[in-house]
Amino acid sequence: MGVKLSEITDKIPNTHILEVALIGTGGGYGESIVIHLANNEWIIIDSCKDPYTKICLPLDYLEHRGVDIQNCVKLIICSHWHDDHIQGISELLAKSTSAVFCMPMVADLSKFYRFIGLDNSGPELNASGSSTFEMNTCMKIIEERQLSISKLANQDKLLYKSNCNGTNVEVFSLSPSELVIKEFGLELSESLMQEAADKNIKIIANSPNTKSVVILVSVNSHHVLLGADLEATPDNKKGWLCILDTSECIKGKKCSLFKIPHHGSENGYEKRIWNELLENDTIVAELTPFHSGKSLPKKEMLRTYLSHTNKLYITSLSSFTRYKPKKRNKSIEKIINQYNKKLYEDKYKFGLVLSSIDITDPNAEWDIKLYEEATQINEDHCK
Repeated sequence: MGVKLSEITDKIPNTHILEVALIGTGGGYGESIVIHLANNEWIIIDSCKDPYTKICLPLDYLEHRGVDIQNCVKLIICSHWHDDHIQGISELLAKSTSAVFCMPMVADLSKFYRFIGLDNSGPELNASGSSTFEMNTCMKIIEERQLSISKLANQDKLLYKSNCNGTNVEVFSLSPSELVIKEFGLELSESLMQEAADKNIKIIANSPNTKSVVILVSVNSHHVLLGADLEATPDNKKGWLCILDTSECIKGKKCSLFKIPHHGSENGYEKRIWNELLENDTIVAELTPFHSGKSLPKKEMLRTYLSHTNKLYITSLSSFTRYKPKKRNKSIEKIINQYNKKLYEDKYKFGLVLSSIDITDPNAEWDIKLYEEATQINEDHCK
C-alpha cells in the first residue's frame, strides 16, 4: 500500500518533469487524471468526489500541490457522461478560469435530452442525473464568461499545443470516430421522430463508453495513452480498432504509460494495443477499480495484463473485497431483509498513482510513487 497523500512534500514539479497523477476511489465513486505537462502547465481529465466530504478530489490534489489553478490549468476534459467520471467537473471549471473545456462530440442520449431541456425541471434535474447537472453547470459557466472556451473531441483532433523553453507539448483526442458521431445523430433523429409520432418504437441508444474520449499526450519524445472507458468492438470504424487502423496522429509513436480502459474490463481489452501502440519492454500500465453491482477488474484480466507488463498499478484493491453494510434501525433492516438479504456497502477507498519522467532524457523511465490505497499488482493478487 502507498503512503499518505499528506506526505507528498514536492510542490510544483520542475519544469522538465512530465507528471501523471491517476486518482481512483473504488466502489464506483469515480476517477480523475491530473497531468503536469511541463513548465507549470496542467490539464485535468475527468473528475470525482469524496462521497462523504463532497470534496472534489482533483481540485483538492492541485491545491495540495500549490498549483495556481486559476492561471495554470489549461485544459479540462470530460471523457464521457458517466457519473463516475464527471462529479465535480463544474467546480473545476469554475476555478480554472484560463482553461479550455473539452467534451466528446456525442453524449449519452437520455442525458442529452435532459440537458437540452426536455427534462430540465430545476432541482429535479440534479436528482435525476448528476452528470447532466454537472454538464449543464459547465455550459452556464462558459456562457457567463462569454468566451469561446469549449472544444468538441473527435478522432485525431488537436486539443492543446504548447512550445515553451524548447519543450514541445501536444494533446490529441483519438476518439470518438466519425461513425460513432453519425450513429448518435441517428439515435437523436429516430427518437425525435418517435416523440412526434408518439409510437412505441425501440430506439438504439448506445452506451456512453462507445463515445468515450481517448487521449494521447506527447511531450518531446515521451508519449502517454489514456484509455478512458473506450471499449473494443469487432468493427474497425469505432472503438479501439478504429484507432489502431485509422488514427494518423498516433502513427509511429510508442507510448510508455498506459491508463487501461474501463477499469480493466474484458470489453476494454484489445491485444493489438499492447503490440502496436505501447513500449512493451518498459510500459507502465495503470487502472482504477469499479465496484457497484459488479466488480472490475476481474482476476483473470489482471493475469492477462501481467502477461504484458510487470509494472501494473491500481489505485485500490476495493473490487476484491465486499463489505457488510453499516448498522441501520430495525425498520430499515426489516425492509432490506425482505427484498435483498445480500446487501453490501460500496466501500469508498482513495488511492493515487503518481508517475513522473524527465522529458529532457529520451531514455528516461517512469518513476512511480503510490499513495493511500494504491498498490502494485503481482501474481498473488490474481489467485
